[in-house]
Amino acid sequence: MFDTMCASATAPGGAPVALDYMAPAAYLARLVSSYYLFRVDLPAVQDVARAEMAQLRFILRGGGAYRFGDGPVVTPGEIALTGPTHAATQISTQGPTLVFGIGLLPAGWAALVDLDAHRARDALTDAVPIFGPILHEMMAQLRTARTLEAMGAIADGFLRRLVERGREPPHDFTDIVDAWLVTDDSPEVDALIEATGLSARQVERLTNRIYGGPPKLLARKFRALRAAAKIAVGEDWSALYEGAFYDQSHAIREFRRFIGLTPVQLSQSRSPIAKMTFEQRSRLEGLPKLTRVS
Repeated sequence: MFDTMCASATAPGGAPVALDYMAPAAYLARLVSSYYLFRVDLPAVQDVARAEMAQLRFILRGGGAYRFGDGPVVTPGEIALTGPTHAATQISTQGPTLVFGIGLLPAGWAALVDLDAHRARDALTDAVPIFGPILHEMMAQLRTARTLEAMGAIADGFLRRLVERGREPPHDFTDIVDAWLVTDDSPEVDALIEATGLSARQVERLTNRIYGGPPKLLARKFRALRAAAKIAVGEDWSALYEGAFYDQSHAIREFRRFIGLTPVQLSQSRSPIAKMTFEQRSRLEGLPKLTRVS
């Protein structure tokens, strides 16, 4: 079913939960992290999702609810935009459930979404007023598709139209920030400021607008995500906090905030969705490093 640009998995124990990934077309690679299809063939599932980048989701069947960090429980509409999240999200589904999702890289958010990311972070928004009725047309076509490849091709075409009418992506800035977030296990804010050649205030203003938070918060988030990605593919968690975290208790606190699990719980696959997310992205060729850890 899937070519070399796709990855898929089912939950441990053969449970009818699947999460399949696909890379976008090459011309979208700097704007879109990946496409994915999430399927639950159960009446209900409760799980936790790690902090992540912005997501555009089409609920093709079923429904559910989110709780971002310690916030209230919210219910998405059929087409929903989730801003960047800076805490783990509790999710529940009412199934059977089928969701097609599009991960937006920071440059993609800046180009396509006329809204500062920090105003949309850890929140759910009706996507149609932001992108326009074109999304209804896209939803109708997605409902007729039977494979992830077919859905990806539909998304490629519609996103091309959105990009053509969108703004110029700020790649000069996002390329630097993206590299900073994935190059070091514990990114230093001073290094980012030096790399951009901007003032600390300018950098913070831009990261809030494009990434949804200030550099220090982003560094914490991606430090936890990088460590979690390594644990999910079998690395020994007890060695990961050395150099990146102050000590073991610090690592556990940061994991609970950004991953929703302790390192031990992640290594033991206590969350099928979290485990599958990290495992499958690590196997999918052609994705930016930022996507692989987030």
